[in-house]
Amino acid sequence: MKQGAMTIKPTYSITDLNNEPLAQRRVPRSHASPNQLLRSTLLQAVDGFSLQAAYPAHCLLDLQKLNAGGTDWRARSPDYRQSLLRDLKVKSLPALPGVLPMPLCVDLRYLETDWVFVESGDPEYLLRFTRDEFVQLVADSDTEEEDFSVPLTEARPNLDYPQRDETEIRSAVEAITQQRVRARLSESIEIAPLPLSSQRLLTLQTKEDVSGTELARVIEMDPSLASQVISWANSPYYGAPGSIRSIQDAVIRVLGFDLTMNLALGLAMSRQIRLPKDGVHGHSHFWRDALMRALLVEKLVKKIPPLARPYAGMAYLAGLLHNFGYLVLAEVFPPYFSLYCRNQEANPHVPPMYLERFLFGITREQIASYLFTTWGLPNEMCIAIRQQHNPHYTGSHFKYSNLLYLAHQYMHPQWEQQITRIPAAVYERLQLEPEAALEARAELDSVPDKAMEDFVRMLESSTKR
Repeated sequence: MKQGAMTIKPTYSITDLNNEPLAQRRVPRSHASPNQLLRSTLLQAVDGFSLQAAYPAHCLLDLQKLNAGGTDWRARSPDYRQSLLRDLKVKSLPALPGVLPMPLCVDLRYLETDWVFVESGDPEYLLRFTRDEFVQLVADSDTEEEDFSVPLTEARPNLDYPQRDETEIRSAVEAITQQRVRARLSESIEIAPLPLSSQRLLTLQTKEDVSGTELARVIEMDPSLASQVISWANSPYYGAPGSIRSIQDAVIRVLGFDLTMNLALGLAMSRQIRLPKDGVHGHSHFWRDALMRALLVEKLVKKIPPLARPYAGMAYLAGLLHNFGYLVLAEVFPPYFSLYCRNQEANPHVPPMYLERFLFGITREQIASYLFTTWGLPNEMCIAIRQQHNPHYTGSHFKYSNLLYLAHQYMHPQWEQQITRIPAAVYERLQLEPEAALEARAELDSVPDKAMEDFVRMLESSTKR
């Protein structure tokens, strides 16, 4: 089959990428929309057999469908992918028969356009085929066609109707456990009530004119929590002169009331739920992300004009607990959590909330917000967690959720590209200049690695059970 003078071969080799006829098919990446681009995931079976699975970029790879044939597929590690790229001397992996040293399997059902684009080996360019050409290419090679992708539109998260959260959570628990949902969610998901130390801190937080001495007394009632607060105050990050030996010194001389209150509350709550051993988030990764998000939110608040700033301590706590729902999902759905982890590894391009909605019917943000509500946390916290991925949220306490949304964009691995997509209205609502947000990001980058690692170790050790 031909397009002009370009002959379609049933298979290609890696050397064909820079030679005719493929070289003539190169076009800038901007030419393709997500429903025209074929994305691929590298998989491996238990017996070591490898496979390249290709599907439209506006879809997710459903491992349950792919595994229906009896093979237990798992995504190859990012390190393997990088090693393969180095060996082949390319920067992206084309979904073409014969290019990679493994079979190719494709799902073209949701490619409903006249053009098909695949990676070219150079991330700035794609290879363009007509749909008929690509279908013929697949038919002429040993490439298999299967049904294993799902459009993201079928897994769209519920961002706009939080009043439905309780119903959706109960439905998800009932569907997965196949048991009758009990009268209360906390009984159904078998999570212990808020610990006494957290209850005391929350009670103290609602009072007016509370002194640092009162806060110190509450923290001292929990020896484990007290030791963590003192370790935090003694960290090189704060550079306090001398050794901090008492909670009162930590509160008054070093950390201040707000930071101590919200750090203690975050640590006390996090001890209620174990960090899962499975998944892409190890202990250190989870807490590093939580800490960096909290520090960035805190720095963003300081860039807002004083009269327009939200409560800095609440914003810091929201950043520290922004991913708490990840822990809750592991507690609520332990039999299915491993399946979720495998799908997350196979779909690094898909935002977690879409995978969670697809597999569980709810998202981590929904379940964490609902749990925080049952625990009696302030509305600011519950709303911030629930709406943190919604840039259009303008309801009650919008500044906290908008700050978490900004922090997420600025912490993204490709954050320089992500921030170009932030709606201007988010900055306007916060009365925050984009240049000031960039300064906050630069300030976070300047935090010494040693100080950050010390913090992470303290957080990790304080919440292990």
